[in-house]
Amino acid sequence: MKEKSIDVAFSDTPCAYNTFLNVKVKGVSYSDIPMILRISYLAFEFLPKKFIFEEPMDMYSLYFGQPCEPFLSDIPVIASFLSYDFPSYSFILGDRRNILQNTSCQDVTPLSLQGTVPISDGINISAYLYSERGYSFPGEEARGGGRYILKVSKRKVILLLSKNEKLIGVYDQNYINEPVSEKGSYSAKIYSYSFKIGTVYFGLRFLSCIPPIYIK
Repeated sequence: MKEKSIDVAFSDTPCAYNTFLNVKVKGVSYSDIPMILRISYLAFEFLPKKFIFEEPMDMYSLYFGQPCEPFLSDIPVIASFLSYDFPSYSFILGDRRNILQNTSCQDVTPLSLQGTVPISDGINISAYLYSERGYSFPGEEARGGGRYILKVSKRKVILLLSKNEKLIGVYDQNYINEPVSEKGSYSAKIYSYSFKIGTVYFGLRFLSCIPPIYIK
């Protein structure tokens, strides 16, 4: 991305497909994933899946960090030929994209990127705070409480709801409709899993996170 002079590029915004935004922003780098996990991903996920012609999970599914920030495709490109890069975009981010909620293209600033939700193609996420005063979206402030709504178009997910970065609820379902009234920041993390036996989950992977909604 740096070699191509691209700082941030969004696939699901009102921008034209060939419009890139020269906006400096903090994000989650591949270097934030421990080296042992990167090697394990290459040896036990990417190469085996490619060998049997299956689509591997992207490397950022191994990320379990705290901040909810955009994912950066900042792995250095070792070689390029015509339209082919190594490593390729599919290796770096897989099907993952950064969806910018509730912000038009011309209004994008580093501050508005607080509402960016990292997600994979084919998965729809809807998150907002609803009250009689209207809707508040991730990265925005709300005057007074309401109901925190989170919907994920995928089964076999676990939703973690936090207040001021402290866990207040765990939901083994793809839908939250919780009343929230106390002042603070409310955020959520979403994990997928392959199967479970009782309360033991197998194949747990990071799917996405929802930036905070602030109740004043």
